[in-house]
Amino acid sequence: MIEQLIFTITALLGFLTLILIRFRFKSNRHINFYLLLFIFLSSVRFSIHSVSDVLPLQNFQKFIDLIFFITLWPLLYLYFTNLVNDNNQIKIKELAHVIVPSLVFLILFGIEQYVTTEALLMIGKILFLSAIVWNIAYAIASYKLLKNRVWKRYSDVVIINQQNKIIKRWTQILFSIFVLMFIRFLISVILIKNGLWYVAQNNYMWVGGLLWIGMYVKILYSPEFLYGYDVFKNKIKELKQQTIIFDNIWITKHNTEIINILDVKLKEKIALNIENYIIAIENLALNTNLFFSKNFKPTDLSHKLNIPKSHVLYLFKYHSKISFADFIKTIRIQKTVLLLNDGYLDSNTMESLAFETGFSSYSVFFKSFKSITGKSPQEYSNN
Repeated sequence: MIEQLIFTITALLGFLTLILIRFRFKSNRHINFYLLLFIFLSSVRFSIHSVSDVLPLQNFQKFIDLIFFITLWPLLYLYFTNLVNDNNQIKIKELAHVIVPSLVFLILFGIEQYVTTEALLMIGKILFLSAIVWNIAYAIASYKLLKNRVWKRYSDVVIINQQNKIIKRWTQILFSIFVLMFIRFLISVILIKNGLWYVAQNNYMWVGGLLWIGMYVKILYSPEFLYGYDVFKNKIKELKQQTIIFDNIWITKHNTEIINILDVKLKEKIALNIENYIIAIENLALNTNLFFSKNFKPTDLSHKLNIPKSHVLYLFKYHSKISFADFIKTIRIQKTVLLLNDGYLDSNTMESLAFETGFSSYSVFFKSFKSITGKSPQEYSNN
């Protein structure tokens, strides 16, 4: 009874998640066809198991379990691949990862009634063990892809870097859940004494159901995942007035000994105000056009903050990992990224974008953009 309840809740949450994320399919980089497909397969599977005691669906249950087992890790790998490449379009050649093994196993599923029990058991064991190896291979491939292309990914553009952190956290959770489900399955196989071809009892399937429920709750509870980039940007805006956003740039506590006498005196004056200065500078950088003015200098910033110029210079000398000029460049490139994502080039040129964000020429803009994002403005726009 409890197991059937878990299966029902898992199926309902799965279909609810499908309905919600389907409406953001084209605009949400976290979502692609393969995510929708393996959530759909899982939801159908748990739906069948939830009514297995009431309706005679044993053959269909066996069929969907088989499809689910041989396609889940390939689908997850394809999801991660498209997530890394920021692509939600289906490529026909990618489907071979799923179609080829499915056909092989479906053929066996169809001819089992025409062969002897001993022959079927032998063929089944071989193919079943092959399927386990197949899944392990895709699990390893997924791990390598995520480790090299997602978990170590970094950008100096804060809005991109924060988004990368969300994707990193999500892929780590998803990968871990699938590994646990696979381990659960292997344990159930080990406990079966009557062969390896098909685990009719699906021992401890309720554990897998709880793991799926955890994943669905994570998706539904995380609006930046469910609704994508727009909501994520709004969450960033909520933080701008109260916290340090560019935590990869600032050094709030400077522990190195200061030799310059004037700087030692300055430290005594402004040590308690460092974080307030940083938050004030970020607020101006993110909420005004001050940093997009041509020939913007530390003097201009000090006037706007109503503090001595020496305080600004001290801050960037001892509490910033980059220079004042590089900080301006970072702010301008971040603004460029936001404009590109908002469709600025739909009605404007790349040159006007350069001047809009405060660069003196397109060549300077081009070099700055590529040095920070690793791509040319055109390449980023095309992606």
